Amino acid sequence: MTIAMIANQDPQEGPPNTPPQGSDGEVLGEGEGEDLGGGEPDFPLADLARLDEMIHRQRWVVPVLPKCELELLLEASIDLCTRGVDTRSEACQRFFREGLTISFTKILTDEAVNSWKFEIHRCILKNCEKLIELVVVKLHQDWFPLLDLLAMVLSPNSKFHTFNGTRPSETVPQGSQILDYELFARPPDPRNPRGWLVDLINLFGKLGGFQILLERFQSGKNLSVPVICALLRPFGLCFEMLTVPTIEKYFMPIVEVVPAFLENLTDEELKKEAKNEAKNDALSAIIKAIKCLVSRVPSQEETAKNLEIFRLKMILRLLQISSFNGKMNALNEVNKVITNVSYYSHRHGPVEEEEWLTAERMAEWIKENRVLQIVLRDSLHQPQYVEKLEKIIRFIIKEKALTLEDLDDVWAAQHGKHEAIVKNVHDLLAKLAWDFSPEQLDHLFGCFQTSWSQASKKQREKLLELIRRLAEDDKDGVMAHKVLTLLWSLAHSDDVPTEIMDQALNAHVKILDYSCSQDRDIQKKHWLDRCVEELKHDKWVLPALKQIREICCSYSEAPPNFSQHQRPTPHVSYRHDIISKLQNQHSLVVLVADNLTTYMKNIRIAAKENPDLNPADIIPDRRYNHIYQVQERLSFLRFLLKDGQLWLCAPQAKQIWNCLAESAVFTVDRESCFKWFSKLMGDEPDLDPEINKDFFENNILLLDPSLLTENGMKCFDRFFKAVNSKEGKLILKRRVYLMDDDDLIGVDYVWRVVLCGTEDIASRAIELLRETYTNLGPRLQANQVIIHDDFLSSCMSRLKAMYDTVSVLDQDKDSINRVRQETTRMCRVLKVLYEYVSECDGDFGDDRSILPLGRASRGKHLSLLVRFPVQGRQPDEIDVWTHTNDTMGSIRRQVLHRLKSTAPNVKVELYLNTDPIDPVDDKKIIAHMPLRDKMVLTAKLVQVGSNMPSSPDSSSDSSTGSPQHPYEGPNVEAENCLPGVIMSGQAKYTQFLLQLADLGCTLQLSQLRDSARALLNIMPADQYTVNNLRKICLEHAKIGEQSMSPSLESIVFSSSPSQVLYNLQVLYSLLMPAHNPMAEKALEFQYNFMKSGGVKLIIDMLAKNNFLSSTDMPTKRSAFLVVLKLAKLAFVTVGYAIVNVIAGSVTSSGTTTSNVNGGTEDVSSPSTGSYYVPVA
Repeated sequence: MTIAMIANQDPQEGPPNTPPQGSDGEVLGEGEGEDLGGGEPDFPLADLARLDEMIHRQRWVVPVLPKCELELLLEASIDLCTRGVDTRSEACQRFFREGLTISFTKILTDEAVNSWKFEIHRCILKNCEKLIELVVVKLHQDWFPLLDLLAMVLSPNSKFHTFNGTRPSETVPQGSQILDYELFARPPDPRNPRGWLVDLINLFGKLGGFQILLERFQSGKNLSVPVICALLRPFGLCFEMLTVPTIEKYFMPIVEVVPAFLENLTDEELKKEAKNEAKNDALSAIIKAIKCLVSRVPSQEETAKNLEIFRLKMILRLLQISSFNGKMNALNEVNKVITNVSYYSHRHGPVEEEEWLTAERMAEWIKENRVLQIVLRDSLHQPQYVEKLEKIIRFIIKEKALTLEDLDDVWAAQHGKHEAIVKNVHDLLAKLAWDFSPEQLDHLFGCFQTSWSQASKKQREKLLELIRRLAEDDKDGVMAHKVLTLLWSLAHSDDVPTEIMDQALNAHVKILDYSCSQDRDIQKKHWLDRCVEELKHDKWVLPALKQIREICCSYSEAPPNFSQHQRPTPHVSYRHDIISKLQNQHSLVVLVADNLTTYMKNIRIAAKENPDLNPADIIPDRRYNHIYQVQERLSFLRFLLKDGQLWLCAPQAKQIWNCLAESAVFTVDRESCFKWFSKLMGDEPDLDPEINKDFFENNILLLDPSLLTENGMKCFDRFFKAVNSKEGKLILKRRVYLMDDDDLIGVDYVWRVVLCGTEDIASRAIELLRETYTNLGPRLQANQVIIHDDFLSSCMSRLKAMYDTVSVLDQDKDSINRVRQETTRMCRVLKVLYEYVSECDGDFGDDRSILPLGRASRGKHLSLLVRFPVQGRQPDEIDVWTHTNDTMGSIRRQVLHRLKSTAPNVKVELYLNTDPIDPVDDKKIIAHMPLRDKMVLTAKLVQVGSNMPSSPDSSSDSSTGSPQHPYEGPNVEAENCLPGVIMSGQAKYTQFLLQLADLGCTLQLSQLRDSARALLNIMPADQYTVNNLRKICLEHAKIGEQSMSPSLESIVFSSSPSQVLYNLQVLYSLLMPAHNPMAEKALEFQYNFMKSGGVKLIIDMLAKNNFLSSTDMPTKRSAFLVVLKLAKLAFVTVGYAIVNVIAGSVTSSGTTTSNVNGGTEDVSSPSTGSYYVPVA
């Protein structure tokens, strides 16, 4: 707070721009002007209270004017002290402790001193004189608050005395001839006489203060370090003003007493004093005050020298016996001495000059008294303690006094200690290392290596961190080179754990990368060459490879637009340049490939000697197992190729494939090889494109297909597509490969994988065949039928060959295994056909008129309510009848048909529970949709097309699953090109598939049976079977038993269970077709079937024992399910006819009915009743 003070003016009349004053002329803070008054008791309590209140205000006031509170309280205190009753007054003691101290602290040291007027300063001086008088009266009682105030009053550096330094002295006027022995103090410099301070010192002497001080020391009663400090400190501050006779008479005897007293202190007393000294630094202040006083006396050089020696002696004692605080003070003292002697040439003051204690003598004293070893004993866990120690060691280094034994002691101080100590000492060494001589640095590194061999894992981590820090900010490269060499040596230690070795190498790379040396690139090249040498000698291979990669990665990649022919910026090297130089200089790719081959050769020998070896347990270098050894070499090779923008050439590619894939020792070797070559053939291949075909044909296609794994299939897939793309046989379009030439390279191998690979791999190969042959390029689009025919013929030929093989095999043990192998292959070929037909059907965008057998018959009846919300009135509703084998597209068309909407740009959107039914699902049958009987669907009509925007919440404008216009008929011509339709047109395919199904039943191989039937289900009904059924029913309906055609019984009482099941399924699809059971063609067949004895046939199948009596249960179950459907249809029809006869609804136009046992049934068609009867 800024303070203004006013004195000797009328309370009401002050000069302009001055702060207000109290009525009694007290010193006021700004804004203060309150009436101050109070009585005077034995001790003026009112004045004391008033003073306390004023000095504790936020804008404090110290009343220094005459007869104001401060002066009155001082006079009252002097009176009480003179009478010796001050200690009985608690108010007086409180005044000493608080009011007095605070008041003089403010008026002598506050920043506002400079702003006060001269009259105020005169008043302050008068109060200081009163204070001197009070101190002298109490001097013999060692009253610490007053002695502290004495030091403040006599300090030439206080704000008050600094401001008034030019005031002349009244006791020693300028030009006076008063002799020194007649005075106690004299101005030291006429230009800055500090006259008021001189007057105060003389007043102190005039009042007998110096004599009392001398007698106090001579008596020796109750002397202690704090008392001595408090008594001497004021005069150590103003020693320049004291006259020589005063010092000789009063202080030189004290100079003899004090060192003797301090030297006679016991260790316990000194330790106790050191604890107290933590706050006030008493010992240091005593010696400093004495030194200052002695320096004023001529011919006292020996005394000054003895005082320096005594000072060092006391410091040494404190270092040896003190607690932490005492040691810290002692260290501070050492550093003060070091500061003085180190900067001797920069000190100009005559008082501060040290003539005897030089830097050399100080360093010698530290060495002789083993100060460094004493300091290293304890407290090293405290960072501030180690900071003091650092200054001492720096001084010793500067004076060239640090020995190798000293370094050993510093290093030993942290060995095996708490990590806080280790950290602090390591930090210390990291800071000091730059000041060490080469010999000291070498010795320190020797300490590192010695400790390394015995250190724990955690200690090694700390040591590595220290070693790395030593190389930071090294611009000359000397330190960095030493550290790099040391780290390299440590990483090569056989006993070091792998984790620590990795940390050492990481630190090695960081130093190389962050080095400030101008030769950083040369350093990197040197260590790259060292790593390559390790590789050439086949020692320490994996760490060397890792280090090469890490050093190369420290270089930045070239920018994306960087051209190979573009010259890089001077002093800038890109990563690919460095790798290219390594490749040109050392043939690094060849080197690593050869090393991998040699390594695998050794592993192969070891595996022969011990066939039960586990690759995870083989650790050839006692660090990394076999799996990691192979993967790391391959990973490094890929790094060289990718980041170095290099091609893998044919010799190395074949070399790696041969040692890992063809001649693999363990399965994991081959797996690693597959993965590696797959990555090599990624979006940006690293294998030379010119050798792809040769490598594919002469290496990959020669590998046993049974050895392929999932990664192997992925590898083959990438090579297959890359090679055929380069040859123009495959075209990449929108991330899909289109076949533009059916003579593909490697397709025979795909078939070998299908037939010989494991189940999962065969599935991947089947998927590849499906993907390849169902995505035709522009050149083959026109030849779809030929492509389909060729593919189907190829599959059927393979199946026929396998079927013939199985047929001729005997049933011995070996034959059984061969049969299982062949039937498994047959199942896979059937799966190929199934996937092929399904994919082609799925890609067919139009409605189907020739339905697959599996959904050619009418399914379970469903009734759906389609609701059209209309704003403001009841919604329109349409009841739609459908069945589970119908499609969602059919429902949409039925809705449009019921609405009689013929507009070409209108389509219907359907919603189930507010969720839109995607038009993509239009080809799905209802059985595969979450629809149930009596469900409600929400619908709305939307306009689509180029002229009318679609509804914001409508689905897409077109659907791949439905025709563009609801009334456009199916594309029969395109449908006839589908492979399933092509197969259904050739009876030999159907008959052969039925033979395969029968073979599965005979051999009890459910997979073969079900695979053949699944393929038949996705094919339309065989045309021969359909025509045969129509012909039999027609002829028997017309001429009955006289017909030359086979009977209906012959088609269901056959020796082939699969043929029977198939005939029943086709029969039901003809009786109840999925599309329109009321169509004329369907009605005709229904009529002919009933007329040709269909009811009797159904009853016979249910009643006779010879119907599928010897077939397997799944076949029998499937057949009877169809029979029950037929029975339901037939019995309902017969029942309907009987009801009509009984009701008299049969006309007399000659309509007759036969008995149920057979004969003619001249009744209405079953469709009249069947359409309204749910058919399960």
